[in-house]
Amino acid sequence: MTYKRPYVANRFCLELQHQVAGWLLTADGGLATTEAVEEHLAGGHPIRKHAGNVKVDEITIQCGTSMSQPFYKWLTTSLNYEHERKEGSVITADYDFKEVVRLDFHEALLTEIGLPGVDALSKDACKFTLKLSPEYTQTKYSNGTQSILPTPAGSTMQQKRWMAANFKLMIDGMNCKPVNKVEAITIKQTVIDNAIGERLIFQKEPAAIQFPNVIFTIPEMFADPWFKWYDDFVCRGNSTPDKEKTGHLEYLASDCSTVLFILQFHTLGIVKFTPDKLDSSADRIRYVKIEMYCEKMDFEYKSPGTAM
Repeated sequence: MTYKRPYVANRFCLELQHQVAGWLLTADGGLATTEAVEEHLAGGHPIRKHAGNVKVDEITIQCGTSMSQPFYKWLTTSLNYEHERKEGSVITADYDFKEVVRLDFHEALLTEIGLPGVDALSKDACKFTLKLSPEYTQTKYSNGTQSILPTPAGSTMQQKRWMAANFKLMIDGMNCKPVNKVEAITIKQTVIDNAIGERLIFQKEPAAIQFPNVIFTIPEMFADPWFKWYDDFVCRGNSTPDKEKTGHLEYLASDCSTVLFILQFHTLGIVKFTPDKLDSSADRIRYVKIEMYCEKMDFEYKSPGTAM
């Protein structure tokens, strides 16, 4: 009997359309589940049970900046309502970068794009959090002979450090330089499960995209222009389309000049203006939290140095 050496599962690779898309930080889900269906029989007989429709759990992945251009294109087109279904795999490799387990997924839609919060005082690294919703999956265990290179052959590009402290927020007609924090943004794609005839697996169809509010904080000493917009837009009811704004959030590399990604905001309207609680014992700068609705967001991949 051939002895198989145990391995530490800390190397995960994403494939899209049979091409390596990049290395992942975490991966979870993607297995099929079902529930027992009960049939009550007359005459006091035991309840008959059988397996029902099969549902495939969403695949949740986290990754850094060093992903392929087709990966970023999938993010971009998904937000533009161009719902492209993807074939792919989440591959687990051992310490020698040999393939051990492969989770193949089919007809997958992007159902959630999570962009990290940014904070000028933070020292944390940023990462994407994405959810994929496949129609069906298949798990395959390998013999450990196929190698997965850490980077594609011929590529010397290194992953750029993506830090939460490096960002730039821009809103038309407003001074955003004092903004010190923007909360995490999670865009969700609603998916409808369609049961078709005798097919056990649901067919999935995309529905509406839910764009979250944009929330950030600013020192109160710079809040007067924001309050004037809030007072006019909310309190006085002057919320016509010409009072709405556009803007974008730039995610920067460690040099604070190279733009990694841009998240565009369309049709922004201020809805909340919340100063910090008044506290005579507080010994810190007083901030104001500002919240705006957003009708649509676009993702733009900028720096070629981040792709593999």
